[in-house]
Amino acid sequence: MAESSITAHDSAEFKPFVWNPLQGLDHKERRYALFLNDARDVVQGAHTLMELLAWDEDRRDEARSSNGPAPLLSAADRASLQRLAIASLGMLHTEIEGQCEEVGKAH
Repeated sequence: MAESSITAHDSAEFKPFVWNPLQGLDHKERRYALFLNDARDVVQGAHTLMELLAWDEDRRDEARSSNGPAPLLSAADRASLQRLAIASLGMLHTEIEGQCEEVGKAH
């Protein structure tokens, strides 16, 4: 019984989604594909997060003006999610800058 629990746990290990297949790529192509995979996830996540924050802000405004539904997020939650978006996009920007510098050096 313990053995099957270990096997089930091992097979449930998290693996990030891969938008671009990596098989058969040389080192440079693989690095670029990995970057695109990460960039796509960060951008989609930031987009979804900003939509959520805008939706919650609309609820907050509606609640103030007409006793509408209460906002979903507290001020602390909103600030935390905003910092997450800023940090994620900042890391993506740093990676893009690094790749731009590499391209500049190659030419």
